Amino acid sequence: MPKVSKDYKNKKKELLLQSALKCFGEKGFQAATMDDIVSYSKTSKGLIYNYFKSKDDLYITLMEERTRNSINHFEEKFKTLETAKGKIHALFEVFLNVSLTKERQEQINVQIEFWLNSGRQENLRKIMLDRYKNQYIKLLVEIIKEGLESGEFHKSIKPEIAAAMFWAYIDGIGLHYGVIGDEYEYKKVFEETEQAYLNYLCK
Repeated sequence: MPKVSKDYKNKKKELLLQSALKCFGEKGFQAATMDDIVSYSKTSKGLIYNYFKSKDDLYITLMEERTRNSINHFEEKFKTLETAKGKIHALFEVFLNVSLTKERQEQINVQIEFWLNSGRQENLRKIMLDRYKNQYIKLLVEIIKEGLESGEFHKSIKPEIAAAMFWAYIDGIGLHYGVIGDEYEYKKVFEETEQAYLNYLCK
């Protein structure tokens, strides 16, 4: 069997990941099968199992890749911002300005579906909890502590609670948009939520 390059392997892996994302979005995570993903990718079952053990493995890889890219994007953006309040605004701005497409709606629904499903499987729950605590909550806690130290935020604010509130807002708005779609006033709700959250931090 001829050797294949690392670049070839990476391209095949990325093809499978993007095919899986499209498949999950159109069929739903629970309903989709590995055979479906093979069909979407126009590859073989042998190839997909060379890279991924299961559809859970596929989605976790997708999720980790997106999380890594998001955190890197946030941290790069923060380098130009001098205040904690400015960083909070920048985070809201990222979510506010996403393209509200059918594809985006499908991706949100898959994310919610996988999140709920992970609560029923201890190994997946641990992965999701680790991601939540050690990446997303950690990111916000650092910003809020910075705001407390600089005097921007009220001294009564508890960083872990405030961080959890932020992501509850983000996830809640995403959930409503995922279900309701274009009839939901996504941007207006985000604008009002940002103002309410900053008022809470700075009261």
